[in-house]
Amino acid sequence: MLCDEIRASFPISSSCEESESGAVVSTHCLYPSATPVRVFVAKVGDGFKVHDGGAAWREAWLHGRDEHVILSCLRKESSIYRLEMIDGALWANAKSADWLAAAILAVANGSAHAAIAAVMKTSAASEEAMLVKMEAVLSERFGKDSIVKEFHARGKSGKDHRFDFAVHKKGVGILINAILPHHNSVASKYVSFADTESEGVHKFAVFERGLDLDDVALIQQVAELVPLVSLASGAKRALAHVN
Repeated sequence: MLCDEIRASFPISSSCEESESGAVVSTHCLYPSATPVRVFVAKVGDGFKVHDGGAAWREAWLHGRDEHVILSCLRKESSIYRLEMIDGALWANAKSADWLAAAILAVANGSAHAAIAAVMKTSAASEEAMLVKMEAVLSERFGKDSIVKEFHARGKSGKDHRFDFAVHKKGVGILINAILPHHNSVASKYVSFADTESEGVHKFAVFERGLDLDDVALIQQVAELVPLVSLASGAKRALAHVN
């Protein structure tokens, strides 16, 4: 049985399922969505072929949709882990069972790191584009003198938090962060909002692309979710209640 051979060489796997085309091995590596990396193993003679089924590509595409960035990250990680890239999938060859664990780990780590790198790069570009739009909206509505970029606030824990913008009227009225639909953005913005005093201060988490329902529920515990298209009207409404 193929899974028996895999478990003997790779005992740290959390699961192994066999199919007509080979075995599917679940690993402890994670994609940006926090889902485990699965690799596919096929027996070829005395050796094995291992690949990620193109999952790194799909994961990065779902989060960023920038083909150039995705290809660049896949090439870089395939070089680092000595993998082949074939039709968007990362492949490794194991000449024998002695090399199987190394091949599985190389594919799993390469796939996870490629997806993470691509998501981080495309997210940074998306966030920068959002910040430009947000600044234009806020400046037009309130004037540049009422806006502070990269505003720093001391949290209840004593930690310093940076907010993308603060809009003030007789002091700070609104703390504003752009938020993107991926784990790192949601988690970091949640911490910033949750740790900052809220008395007399409105907190806006501004989004352009839709968030997962779980992320919506999380952020709404600590801030008001505001679509980018409603930022001007939402900020005007909030400042009208600042004494």
